[in-house]
Amino acid sequence: MRLLFVTGPTPSNIFALAPLATAARDAGHQVLMSTVRERTSVVTGVGLPAIAATTTPLADLKATRRSGEREHVPDDVDHPDFIRYTGRWFGRVAAESLVRLREVAAAWRPDVVIGGPHAYAAALLAHELSVPWVRHTWTALDTQGIHVGSEDELAPELERLGLDRIPPPAMLIDNCPPAIRQADAAPAQQIRYVPINSQCVSEPWMYTRGERRRACVTGGSMATRDNNFELIRSMVGNLLALGAEVVVPAPQETADALRAEFGDIRAGWFPLDVVMPTCALIVHHAGGLTGLTATLSGVPQLLLPQEAKVRESARLVAQYGCAVSLLPGEATEGRVSEALEGLLHEPSYAQRARDLAREIDTMPPPVEVLGLVTSLA
Repeated sequence: MRLLFVTGPTPSNIFALAPLATAARDAGHQVLMSTVRERTSVVTGVGLPAIAATTTPLADLKATRRSGEREHVPDDVDHPDFIRYTGRWFGRVAAESLVRLREVAAAWRPDVVIGGPHAYAAALLAHELSVPWVRHTWTALDTQGIHVGSEDELAPELERLGLDRIPPPAMLIDNCPPAIRQADAAPAQQIRYVPINSQCVSEPWMYTRGERRRACVTGGSMATRDNNFELIRSMVGNLLALGAEVVVPAPQETADALRAEFGDIRAGWFPLDVVMPTCALIVHHAGGLTGLTATLSGVPQLLLPQEAKVRESARLVAQYGCAVSLLPGEATEGRVSEALEGLLHEPSYAQRARDLAREIDTMPPPVEVLGLVTSLA
């Protein structure tokens, strides 16, 4: 059987869908994974065959409307217009991807199309081909405003297909453990989370504990000097003041800037799944896959959700008892220091993380879910 995976424009999209795609290849199915041109190396880096679905630079797709006018980007990430803006540029990615994916399907017709949460080209292509499409999200990530913005941008494609909105999937897959899943999240087929990320040659320090307690700080795979840098920088300073050994998984430019300032840290692109079992704590932006990776290693978390779309998920994780969540207005120096002290010294946080890890272990593995996906065709 042929399975086409259509991912969004960030590495996390690829990492989230990779376990199911890998299970499909291991089972003998033919698999292709499409993404924006800039992320194809991430796909090949996790051992999957990549399709470059776009040719326009991602920065241009984000900055320019299909009419040619410059996009208005709200300064406030919590403003409803920012969510609609996000949906619009996701829609532009989908519109351009659809052109390339039609070419792929003409030569390599998929039996099922599996798309990330906002990879709308998957839904449209599957509708054109009259094959099932599966929506694969993670940690219940879903933002209705993004859908609306994308449908506005995809109006020409929808009209051509005789649709007035993105068609619903034949199946929704989600890796969020039930204990921390939002009560109003759409019903979904569970899938066990398996950490997959870009690897490098593992050095001994990555998989062994040092003399000091190790704390990990990350702003995610997209962290730059303009995105989550100040968050990372301030947390590194706080943890060094507590005497922790600090490691920062980050893109190279971000890592270089942090090492230049702090010196006594390990920063660079190294695999989170290898390093996490050696950590006593992780501080991050409330990224869903980052949080699940920490959970599987029983590591307490300080969550600093910057975007509104992840704040409810962060609250539920904190409510469960394996994390502390501080909103931007709450993350004062005093409250951050108090939270870090508690997470490092109170054993209940790690215990609750281990409890949640056991729940993850009971969820259906990718190979089991794969059988349900292929049965749709």
